[in-house]
Amino acid sequence: MASDTGKFAVSYTDRGSAVLDHFEKDAIVIGRLASCDIVLTHKAVSRIHAGINYLDGRYFLINLSASNVLTLNGRLLSPHATDALADGDIVQIGPFAIVLDQKGDQLLLSVTRATTEEIMKSTRRLPPVEALLANRVNKQEADVLKVFWEKRTRDKEDWGSLLRPTEKPQPGKAVINWKPTRDLRRPWRVGLFVWAFLVFGAFAAFAYMRYPDTYAPKPLANPHAANIEGSPIAARANGNSCTTCHMANAPIENACITCHQAEQFHVSNTKAHEEAGITCTACHKEHRGHDFDLKASAIQSCAECHNDNNKQQYNGKGVRTAHGGSYGYPLEAGVWKWKGVYKEVADAIPEIKGSATGDANEQARLSRHFHSIHVYRLKAPEGMKADKNGLVSCSTCHNSFDPIDRETAKQTCATCHTTKAGTKTQDTRFAAGQVNCISCHVQHPFSGERWSEFLTADALERRKAAVSQQIKQLNGQ
Repeated sequence: MASDTGKFAVSYTDRGSAVLDHFEKDAIVIGRLASCDIVLTHKAVSRIHAGINYLDGRYFLINLSASNVLTLNGRLLSPHATDALADGDIVQIGPFAIVLDQKGDQLLLSVTRATTEEIMKSTRRLPPVEALLANRVNKQEADVLKVFWEKRTRDKEDWGSLLRPTEKPQPGKAVINWKPTRDLRRPWRVGLFVWAFLVFGAFAAFAYMRYPDTYAPKPLANPHAANIEGSPIAARANGNSCTTCHMANAPIENACITCHQAEQFHVSNTKAHEEAGITCTACHKEHRGHDFDLKASAIQSCAECHNDNNKQQYNGKGVRTAHGGSYGYPLEAGVWKWKGVYKEVADAIPEIKGSATGDANEQARLSRHFHSIHVYRLKAPEGMKADKNGLVSCSTCHNSFDPIDRETAKQTCATCHTTKAGTKTQDTRFAAGQVNCISCHVQHPFSGERWSEFLTADALERRKAAVSQQIKQLNGQ
């Protein structure tokens, strides 16, 4: 069989799309050595990994590596095996994919850092079956190519590479005949192993007595233990997996942030908690049993943390009992004592922005915020005045308007924001008589399910649409 000269053109996508190298020869070499025609610097690439021949008008690929993997269109090519190449083939060597494009008698090779599956998915290309069947290698061709490469690779003159530069060893009697021995090496003392066992055993026993939950924690809560698919607040199901949350090189909070990014939820934190260094696990405890309510425990932790008895410092700042032990209407001597709704919360409430017509002063802005949240947006709870549709209206909180009645409004706060025993219309996550902190203080504003127990159907849909829009903007940043 006659051997002609092949035409090779090589481009590297990481260096630009232009063709960088041209070769006109009967074969090219691919490997880690600097002397190769295509140099691929990676530990998964052999010094001389593969070769491509041009023989009788066709191109052939041969695997010259016995230690590292080479695939053609996702199919493993065994060491010293040969296969014919066709237009559209993908050769995978380590992390490098070489896409072949044959133009007449010229073979274009595009080298990129990707996998065969990624390229096939992105380009939707598959190797032509007709070409694979037509270009099968017969035994005579394979033998010729094997002899050719055995001669070429018998003496590897270049002992160094870009990845592992070394010098060629010098021959000599000592190099050939010397063998290492252990007769002069000092053996390890048995006592060293005994003391190490005792020290580590004592440490493990102390740790077990001090932190028993570390060795035998209680089961995960049901939301993390079950395979919940299509959750509006999580990107994927945990399925009772340990490694989803506990990673060797990252804190648990990283797993929380990565997973809880969904269509109706975006991981966000209040500015005060962010500055104090409060993270997810500070409020949401785990390994407390299957029936443990993660949301309820987080709500209960509000009063446990914000307490005069809590002497812990958070980034140098202490906490105290909220509102002096009480709560209510944010008005003192006819003046609003309130900072208003935070921007991230206001962005998730269309009623606030929709009612903005230019406030006369700061008091007018605070009044608009407060009334936009409550009036005709919430369902009136049991025992409260309501309009004909059962919604909170002006008369729900005020008995008169000339002059304005503010005393009744102060009393209605406790009616709505405290759960009563046997009341079905209140948030069931709170115990009877417990203050509902999160109904005013929003911890996760970008949650589409927030306040679903109290909002009207229209208000809930408007809020979900606003939250979805905000989440898209946040994910796009």
